[in-house]
Amino acid sequence: MAKYQGEVQSLKLDDDSVIEGVSDQVLVAVVVSFALIATLVYALFRNVHQNIHPENQELVRVLREQLQTEQDAPAATRQQFYTDMYCPICLHQASFPVETNCGHLFCGACIIAYW
Repeated sequence: MAKYQGEVQSLKLDDDSVIEGVSDQVLVAVVVSFALIATLVYALFRNVHQNIHPENQELVRVLREQLQTEQDAPAATRQQFYTDMYCPICLHQASFPVETNCGHLFCGACIIAYW
């Protein structure tokens, strides 16, 4: 019994952590995790409010409206960049043809593989 008490005492004396009951490695991991999360949150929210020079605000507004109306336009009015049904990736007849928002035509499998 005395033999085991000596081992228990030596284990208790070796535990010199900052917070009793929590190892220093766990504390370091928690601090690093919080720092990483704080950095990611800062990186995400710092670009939310883009600073636009007052002289360019009207130009940016007009450009945004123009882009929105172009996106809302039906597919028939957009320019189509292909005259035949050939895929520019595999250079064969497009199988399961997929048209992108900008009017380009690709095979379904090719565009997914390339993407």
